[in-house]
Amino acid sequence: MASTAPSVSRYKSLINLVTAVGLSLLIIGSNATPLMVRVRGIVLESSAYLYVPIKWIETIFTIEKDYRELQQRHIKAQIELNKSRTLLNENQRLRKMLGFKNEKQFDVIPANVLSDIGSQTMNSLTVDQGSEDGVTLLSGVVDSQAQLVGKVVAISPHTALVQLVNDKNFRVSVREMRSRDVGILSYTLKTGYVIQDVPKNAEVIAGDSVLTSGFSDIFPENIFVGWVSAISPVVEDYVKTVRVDLASDFNRLEEVFILK
Repeated sequence: MASTAPSVSRYKSLINLVTAVGLSLLIIGSNATPLMVRVRGIVLESSAYLYVPIKWIETIFTIEKDYRELQQRHIKAQIELNKSRTLLNENQRLRKMLGFKNEKQFDVIPANVLSDIGSQTMNSLTVDQGSEDGVTLLSGVVDSQAQLVGKVVAISPHTALVQLVNDKNFRVSVREMRSRDVGILSYTLKTGYVIQDVPKNAEVIAGDSVLTSGFSDIFPENIFVGWVSAISPVVEDYVKTVRVDLASDFNRLEEVFILK
C-alpha cells in the first residue's frame, strides 16, 4: 500500500493532463447543448459584473496618475510663464530707459473665408468683413495659429480681398529667429519661397523659424511665417539664398484674423 502512493504521485502530472484533455473534449462535445449555453451565459454575466469594479478601480488609478502629470506640467508651465513675464517687464523697462518707443498695439477682426481665387494675376481669398467692420487697406492677415496669411488689397463695405503670402508678387520683411538676420521673403519659379541676399556669414540652418521683422507698417514683428528648409550655395562669396516652407495651410483656411 505504501508503494502505491509514490507511483501515483509520480504520474500526477500525466493524470492531470489526461483529466484536463478529457474535460476539454467533453466541453467541446457538448458545446451546443442547452446546459452548456446556459452555463456559458452565467459565466459571461458573472465576468461582466466582476469586470465593472475592476475597471472602475483601474480608472481611478489612471486618473490619479494623469492628474499628477498634469499638475507637474502646470507647475513647469507656470514657472516658464513667470520667467516670460519677468523678461517682458525687464525689456519694457530697459526700452524706456534707452528712449525707445513702445511697441505697436493692435486688435484683431475675425473673418470667415468666403472663397479663394487662384489665377495668373494673384493668389487671394475673399472674407466676410469690410470697411464697415473696421477693415482697412494693407491690413495684415493671420490664421487661427497666428501664422502669416497675407494682407488686405481691396475692400468693400462688407467684404475684403486678401492677397496670400504664396502669391508670386507678395513681399514681406522677415527675420530668422535664431541668427536674427533680416531679409525679404519672395517667391521665385525656380526655387519657391526664398529669402534672398542673406549675408554669407549668417548662421542659418535648416529648421530655423522665420518671423516677420517688424520693419513694416503692415505687419507687427514676430508673426510666424515658416521654417528654413534649405540654404543655397554662396553666390560669388558674398550672399546666399535661404529657402522657406510656409507654415499656413492655404487649402484649409476657413477663418482668418485681420490685424487692425
